[in-house]
Amino acid sequence: MSEAPAHTFAAINGHNLRYRVEGEGPLAIFGHGLMGSIEQVEENLSVLDQLLARVRLLVYDARGHGRSEGPADADGYTWETLGRDMGELVRHQGEERALLGGASMGAATALWVALEQPERVRALVLVMPPPLGEPGLRGPAEKQALQVLDMLSAAVQNFGLEKTVELARNFPGFAATPEEGEERSRWMLKQNPLTLAYAIRGLLQSPFHEADAYRRIRIPTLVMAHEGDGLHPARAARLLGEAIGGAVVHIAPSSDYWPSHPAEFLAEVELFLDRVG
Repeated sequence: MSEAPAHTFAAINGHNLRYRVEGEGPLAIFGHGLMGSIEQVEENLSVLDQLLARVRLLVYDARGHGRSEGPADADGYTWETLGRDMGELVRHQGEERALLGGASMGAATALWVALEQPERVRALVLVMPPPLGEPGLRGPAEKQALQVLDMLSAAVQNFGLEKTVELARNFPGFAATPEEGEERSRWMLKQNPLTLAYAIRGLLQSPFHEADAYRRIRIPTLVMAHEGDGLHPARAARLLGEAIGGAVVHIAPSSDYWPSHPAEFLAEVELFLDRVG
C-alpha cells in the first residue's frame, strides 16, 4: 500500500481492536489469518493499491492478534466471537452492510457472519478457506495440519513463543515450502505470547457450520484457493462452490501461484466487483 493512514483503535465487544481504513467507495472488511495481523494482509496483497479506488477497505487485527486486545481464555476465541467482532465493525463504520472477506481464519469469520448475520453482508471474498464442514470430511493432510496447530498451542504454553518458533520449523506439515516456513515463523514472532495459545486452542475446539448450512448463503461469493495445502484444502473451496448458488471458485495448482501471479488475482477480484456492482 502507498503511504498508509495511521492505525486507529475501536472498542468492539469489550476489546480494543486496531484497524485501518483507506480507499473510496462501498465498505469492504478483510480479515487476516491465524497468527496474522494488518501487516500480513498488506504484505500479501500487492494489488491492494489498485482496489482502493473501488472500495473503502478496512483491515484490522483480530482479537488477540497483532496489537489488538484479547481474552486470556480459549472460550473467547470461537467463530462466533470472531464473527460478532467483524459484524460489529460494519456497524461501527456507520454502515448496514459491507463486502466481507478474509484469508483462512478471516474467510471462516466472514462465513460465520454471512450465515448468522446475513443482513450485514453485501458479498463475500474468501481466500484460502480453512478445513470447513464436519470433521469426518477431512483428509489426512488436513488432520495433520490441525495437529500441528495443536502442538503449537501446547508448545507456546510450555516453552514460550521464541522456542516454539524454533521447534515449529521441524513439525511435519508446518509449511509446504521453506519460504512458507520462514514467512509463518516471522508471523509467529510478532504475535502476543499471552493470547496466541488461547486463540489457537479456542479455534481448534470451535466447530465449523455443517456443510449443508452454506446452502443458506444467497449473496455473490468469490472463492480463491489452491491445491496442496492441508490447512487450506481445495476441498473446502469446492464445498463452498457446490453449496453457494452462483459462487465463483478459482483453485490454483499450488500454494505459491496467487502470490506469483498478482495481476491474475487482481483481475479475478475486479471481475467479481463488477458483478457485485
